[in-house]
Amino acid sequence: MKFYIEFNPCKECRDIIKELKDDIHIQTDDGSKKFLRHITYNHTEVVQAIIEEFPKESDKDNFPWFR
Repeated sequence: MKFYIEFNPCKECRDIIKELKDDIHIQTDDGSKKFLRHITYNHTEVVQAIIEEFPKESDKDNFPWFR
């Protein structure tokens, strides 16, 4: 799954991206986890943009069989 989100990366974002590009010994999964963890905790605007893109759940209190 790929997300294309525009945001202003901070210095730490740029360092992580550079590290992922330059070091072939880093496992992609570990690098992705590190980057996603950083974005989740430090860039709330990115998290909000992702949440807005996901489909909304229908009303959980609406039980058609319970009428």
